[in-house]
Amino acid sequence: MEWTIGTFLLVNFILIVSSILQMATGVSVRMIIVPFLAMISYTLVPVPVAFASLTLTVMMAYKGREHIDMKNVPQVSLGMLAGIFMALYIFKNVHFEYLGVIFGLFILLSVFISLRIKEFKLGAKMNYSGGFVAGLMGAVAAVGGQVLAMLFQNHPLESIKSTLAYLYTLFTIAMLGVFYVFGEFSQDQMISGFYMMPGFLLGFIIAPMFAKYFNPEYAKPVVLGMATIGALTLIGKSIL
Repeated sequence: MEWTIGTFLLVNFILIVSSILQMATGVSVRMIIVPFLAMISYTLVPVPVAFASLTLTVMMAYKGREHIDMKNVPQVSLGMLAGIFMALYIFKNVHFEYLGVIFGLFILLSVFISLRIKEFKLGAKMNYSGGFVAGLMGAVAAVGGQVLAMLFQNHPLESIKSTLAYLYTLFTIAMLGVFYVFGEFSQDQMISGFYMMPGFLLGFIIAPMFAKYFNPEYAKPVVLGMATIGALTLIGKSIL
């Protein structure tokens, strides 16, 4: 896509607002980011947005390195790697005009998971399968975070944040590597990722100033509602 000053400001505004909402609600608001970015251009998802967030996840993982759950990370990571290859197969075999429908459906699935599935017990079978679903959803539509959050939901808050940041980092590096080898990560996508980095970094810095004004009890339904509306709009736009 062709970047203009207007596009740059709009995309980074979306990322800043989403960072504030995520800190306020605890919900992975890539569910909101993805439909809005896809309406601007399908080329912004999933590779550029994943690349743009890499610096942020590295900093978060390093900051909380003592709280990372290294016992379950290897199995989840292997599952995520398998999900990445499945996503690659989808990209290689699905026509470009259907991507909006695929993005929208994965977002709706992520919303459903947030609302309906509350209990998960970690174990080898759950780690591999949960990692696979997270890798698939993350590599196709950048919305695998909700699955990972569910897997580790019974951990202390610091462990959840640091473990997820570490897994996001591993996932992003693996996805970018696999996609590059198979021709799905271009120089233009890397440039788009650089253009999107300010939104993630600025959002991370200023989010604490605004998050305290949100009531998570009411903010979470709003976030999920916005994600649902965005997903349905994206699906409708792709079909019509």
